[in-house]
Amino acid sequence: MRRHRRSIWSSSRLSMLISTVSGIIFLFVTVLAVSGFAFFFVSDFRLLRIISLLPLFTGAFSAGFIFGKYRRHKGMISGIICGLILYAVLSAAGILLSGSPSHFSKLLLLVSAGAIGGITGVNSKRPKKLRD
Repeated sequence: MRRHRRSIWSSSRLSMLISTVSGIIFLFVTVLAVSGFAFFFVSDFRLLRIISLLPLFTGAFSAGFIFGKYRRHKGMISGIICGLILYAVLSAAGILLSGSPSHFSKLLLLVSAGAIGGITGVNSKRPKKLRD
């Protein structure tokens, strides 16, 4: 008789950590892609302010989406928490590197993108090999 093993997604703290780390990875990958695009194709520096928001959105959205897809409940709340954790990490990095924390507008962007990602993840198809 097989033993029932619990999934890593049954623990809320561990799954929050995994989804937030994956959101940070997506954020860095998007930063590299956007910086390469800006280096080669953008000549107007006013456009960079708008383009620089894209990595923040994709990082928070992916963290909320992964958490919502594998936890399968409370997508908006979990996405908001992922956005808050990402904001805390980015503010800590900003304090260490430049001496000032991130702006409040980044908090609003990260929280709303995380909430949208969490809602989208909960409403997406269930993963095939998900164990409860």
